[in-house]
Amino acid sequence: MDYRGKVALITGASSGIGKQIALDFARRGAHVVLAARRAALLEEVAVQCRAVGVEVESCVGDLAERAFAEAVVARAVERFGRLDILVNNAGIPKHKQFFDVTPEDIDYTMRVNFLAPAYLTVAALPAMLRQGEGYIINISSGAGKIPPPRETVYAASKFALTGFTEGLWLDLVGSNIHPAVIHVGPIDTEIWDKAASEAPVRYRGKKYPPSLISDAVFECIEKKRHEMTVPKSLRWVFLFKALLPGLFRKGAARWDPVPATTIAAARDKAKARPR
Repeated sequence: MDYRGKVALITGASSGIGKQIALDFARRGAHVVLAARRAALLEEVAVQCRAVGVEVESCVGDLAERAFAEAVVARAVERFGRLDILVNNAGIPKHKQFFDVTPEDIDYTMRVNFLAPAYLTVAALPAMLRQGEGYIINISSGAGKIPPPRETVYAASKFALTGFTEGLWLDLVGSNIHPAVIHVGPIDTEIWDKAASEAPVRYRGKKYPPSLISDAVFECIEKKRHEMTVPKSLRWVFLFKALLPGLFRKGAARWDPVPATTIAAARDKAKARPR
């Protein structure tokens, strides 16, 4: 595909996967609309994109707010007159024992990881329909197929994003608008530090570079793939869980068990709470 003159909107573009995707679109000649919360980091990415000769629209704000999500799309269309590609990449971790999860944790995680992509998609569809073509790439997670321990809320948000994308496939058939979901495994980004700040992270295996996810985005566009898993080896884990769900759950519980002291502390806290 010739990306020159196309317009790509990437959320969570200030670092990690989103930054890599934004730079790769710019290097291919696409104008980019960047959205993220951290202004200084986002401006650094914008400068790098402009350096290769494309136009950039930077939008700083919190995608948990519906008004901001809708405004990002409006700014893209107002600036460039079109929107060809939407990459819903922004996401936050929520690595927490569920006994410690608050309603605020649930609300904010669902807003950023699921509702924001849904709002952005609704806002982007009119422009894509007018153009007669568009691509919506949702960056989900392996947790959107299998919930890891201490990731109940995060997994729920990614299950929702995966289900949303699968529904879009059916609703957009024949429209020439192509939705895709990418199930992301352990990628080497700062999300691990954020997760570890809430609870110890058990995983000590290999972490893959963000460039693999960016490559998958372009493969989804150019080959019109509806679903990809990165790394591919993660598909075997999905298959194991699908074929032997009971055995899989037992193994996962043994791999990262809930300490008895954690349960006891939660019980004591519940007893102390007014009825």
